[in-house]
Amino acid sequence: MTRKQITSLILLGATIIYDVIPADFIPDFPFVGWLDDMLITSSAALNCLQQFGINANGKVERLLKWLKWMCILLAVIIILIVIMIAGSIVHMAK
Repeated sequence: MTRKQITSLILLGATIIYDVIPADFIPDFPFVGWLDDMLITSSAALNCLQQFGINANGKVERLLKWLKWMCILLAVIIILIVIMIAGSIVHMAK
């Protein structure tokens, strides 16, 4: 196994642990809290698929890479939106 493959497996294991541990970036409220978990885990899974795609077609590899980065981008956007909403609620409460 290559270094990238080992790293992708470690990353996938870390995201599964992140899913199991109750401490999250976004608390596990229905839908919103689960969405960040889903996007982070799917990004790690897509990374594993990309790294272990032995003799994969170039188009499949590019698609996996694109999907992985879209999941990461969506997770970051959702986390930032939740942080902004929480900040505005705290600001209005003062």
